[in-house]
Amino acid sequence: MECAVPQPLQDLCVGRSATAQEQQAFLAAARPAVETKYGLTPIAKCQNGNSCFIVRSPLLAIVGTNAAVFGGAVGSYPLGGLGCGALVFLSQDSAGWHYVNSGCVQNSGFMPGAEDHVYVSSGCANVRTRAALTGTVAGCLKANTAVSVDSAPVYADGHIWWHLAGRGWMAHDFLVAPNI
Repeated sequence: MECAVPQPLQDLCVGRSATAQEQQAFLAAARPAVETKYGLTPIAKCQNGNSCFIVRSPLLAIVGTNAAVFGGAVGSYPLGGLGCGALVFLSQDSAGWHYVNSGCVQNSGFMPGAEDHVYVSSGCANVRTRAALTGTVAGCLKANTAVSVDSAPVYADGHIWWHLAGRGWMAHDFLVAPNI
């Protein structure tokens, strides 16, 4: 899949809205994993008062290069009370869309973006010249280094990648709070 809106920097992608067909594929790939991860009632069996994974229609998804992110909520059916907003990250290959991870957006540091921070337990996280493990290491950022993400997600080499303004590419794993 090619980026819908390529930018001057190599592999940089602004992203685009998901089509109705992509939205259905996102839910088919992600809903069972999110329900299992959070111990939620499957949406087909959800009744008043059950904790369920609730999504808007349309999903308000952002599609990058072989990667996407969309939001929903974990809360009491049907209105979503007493829960949290949730972001879901997916990857795409020739077999379709696949769940990567998800987390509650009320936890700080979950969605890579402006004024984000690098999360590493020790040492530092590599910044690369392109969104791939084969990209040349352009630098190394220590824990809590402030960064700004200026791209849509890119999936390559088994990782979601984000472009850091003025720095290069970093794997998703180091830009979201641990244990998502």
